[in-house]
Amino acid sequence: MVLQLNPVAKKVVELLEPHIEKQGYELVSVEFRKGARSSLLRLLVDRPGGGIALSDLETLSPILGDLLDVYDPIDGRYLLEVASPGINRPLTKLAHFEAHRGHRIRLRTHHAHDGRKVFRGALTAAGPSGIELEDEESHSPKRFSFDEIQGANYEHKFD
Repeated sequence: MVLQLNPVAKKVVELLEPHIEKQGYELVSVEFRKGARSSLLRLLVDRPGGGIALSDLETLSPILGDLLDVYDPIDGRYLLEVASPGINRPLTKLAHFEAHRGHRIRLRTHHAHDGRKVFRGALTAAGPSGIELEDEESHSPKRFSFDEIQGANYEHKFD
């Protein structure tokens, strides 16, 4: 994944991604949110090319839960959520960005750029060092390195 993950999410990716790929799926994103009493671990899984079914998630969920019990990468209690990435899927890998060239995305940065942290526009370029989008607000190209990006999603525009 080209976007930075917190250490727990990064460890979960390292442990589970090979198992998920062996089952014929893709680990799209991992999100870990630490809570006071319980934490949340959200795994977004899809079929390569898209189209994961609820029955796929029902099959994968107990397998991934068992693997997490064996590897035990998380301290304390947590809720495991295995879900589809949905229509506004997160973009976390270089391949995701490359596949969405020409499409509208929403991007959040760690630090403000020109007084903003959220940018929307057509993804015009993606490479190992970062991306470029045609910003809808300023109508100009904006470049971002992957280190600057907190999160990005494909953003379907319903007309």
